[in-house]
Amino acid sequence: MKKKKHKPGLLWITGLSGSGKTTVSQIIYLNLKKNYSNIVFLDGDLLRKKLKIKKSNSFSNNYRKKVGLKYVSLCKKYVKDKGKFVIIAVMALIKKVQIEYKKIQNNYDIYLDVPIKELKRRDAKGLYKKFENKEIKNMSGLDINFDKPYKPSLHLKWKANMSALKISKKILKLINNA
Repeated sequence: MKKKKHKPGLLWITGLSGSGKTTVSQIIYLNLKKNYSNIVFLDGDLLRKKLKIKKSNSFSNNYRKKVGLKYVSLCKKYVKDKGKFVIIAVMALIKKVQIEYKKIQNNYDIYLDVPIKELKRRDAKGLYKKFENKEIKNMSGLDINFDKPYKPSLHLKWKANMSALKISKKILKLINNA
């Protein structure tokens, strides 16, 4: 069966470190990839490597803004120039970045809002522990403020019974009903 083309656009999934951005995005990507040939998945951790962005202890808001704007530029190229539907999982919780990605056609921004206490419990990358041990600094939500998404397409507040699969289904429903 020949795959269809999804309407070009952007699905920007954001939240603090450990909120489930990558896991949710991968589920959505695999689901959409079954039927559509023009789906692209970008992940913040992999993008930093590919774009040779240094991950350092001096990850200030100004530096994060610069990186976030690079991500927006990349997404614009995929959507506008290549006709792709891009799924991106990144923090980029900075107002200027949000303003720019909302300009991309057919965009959806999803905010995975998970309390710090739950993020510390999950701590898959060990970042929260490193922060508490003073090995790293400049963590959004801890020692630096972040800009919560302004009027996101979907604001998902964490609940103990919300699995990545349930969250993904809500997002897919939003995309498919648009």
